[in-house]
Amino acid sequence: MKRLQDYITTFFYGDIDKKGFCHIADKDLFVLDELADIIKSYDVNFKESKITDRKNSLESLIDIVNNEKAFSERPEIKEHFLILVRYQMFLDEKGFDNRFKRKVRELITKEFIKSHKNVKVVRENYFYDPQKVEINFIDNLNNLIDYLQKETKNSADFFYRGHSNLDWELLPAIYRNKWVVNEHKMFREIILRNSEEFASTKSAFEKLTIMQHYGLPTRLLDITKNPLVGLFFACNDKSQSEVPGELIVFNPEPSLIKYYDSDTVSILSNLSKAERTLKLISNKIKFNADLTGLKLLHLIKEEKPYFLPEIEPTDLERTLVVRPINNNERIKRQLGYFFLFGFKKIVTKPADINSLYMKNGIQPKFFIEEDKKENIITELESLGISPDTLFPEIENGTEYIKNKY
Repeated sequence: MKRLQDYITTFFYGDIDKKGFCHIADKDLFVLDELADIIKSYDVNFKESKITDRKNSLESLIDIVNNEKAFSERPEIKEHFLILVRYQMFLDEKGFDNRFKRKVRELITKEFIKSHKNVKVVRENYFYDPQKVEINFIDNLNNLIDYLQKETKNSADFFYRGHSNLDWELLPAIYRNKWVVNEHKMFREIILRNSEEFASTKSAFEKLTIMQHYGLPTRLLDITKNPLVGLFFACNDKSQSEVPGELIVFNPEPSLIKYYDSDTVSILSNLSKAERTLKLISNKIKFNADLTGLKLLHLIKEEKPYFLPEIEPTDLERTLVVRPINNNERIKRQLGYFFLFGFKKIVTKPADINSLYMKNGIQPKFFIEEDKKENIITELESLGISPDTLFPEIENGTEYIKNKY
């Protein structure tokens, strides 16, 4: 059982600690495909033997990987791979293949609960800590509407974001693929190449919204005031049709909600142009006297000449909800807002989001299982929520028509 326990610990326990839940799909029960993908990606010189001789094949693979240079240079990948191999050997010894999904799932659940007695299981696939999260499922529009009528009626400050894959992180694009290291260069480069697009913009935030619209990675993250729009994005991505989606709900403190021309918005927006050496100095006087702090101040004063040299360092650690100018048809139709990310200690580390909807200290999660997505999209279309209405650009309209017919 150690090999089974190692597999569970390595690939699933971390999600419980980090996110309060994990999802174990059918594909996670058996790992031959994942092993094959790793072998292919690292160009390991190995050809799997016939199924009758798989034990020897897997033992040989362990020897090869232990001596493979590509793996010795990446010890974390090597350990990850060897745990998968040993888990597959455990399955083979028990005679478990795709015909025994329920049996394998029962074993995983039993081991999971044995080591995490506080963890609960719902719908077989979802393991969660009830002290951290509450699990809800959206199987149709009525599920969502009933919940929101009950929970959000006393507050107007609710926002939503849909993820077609529940494993996706709440992270702006600039912090993926290490783009943030060159964020200040990317910001200037796109303006140099397309100066006419930015000729009428006055602020760094306005420029960021244009960049976001055209797909350049920025420190903005799209959200909406319309829960149906958020639900659409949780279901519409056809490349994620075989995995559950998630509707994420936010209920920020009023102090975190700003208009596009807020001074704090100017500060955080100009981080996109700031030098990558910028770091947090908690003392306000020292920060504003530091060279990198002075340079950030100079960038802000370019759009706000009246701005005083009194940047509050704690503002840099915030993630704001910003209401943009509705001069973009897509933003209008989607009731779009943005998260604008500050940083944590250094400019290349994103600030936290402190706006997640919490109920008595517990975060409600809203999942859409893969087999419910298509029906929900049909229901949304009947209410006028579709690619045709949310994406007014002509190229998106033509794609919608082609897919429809």
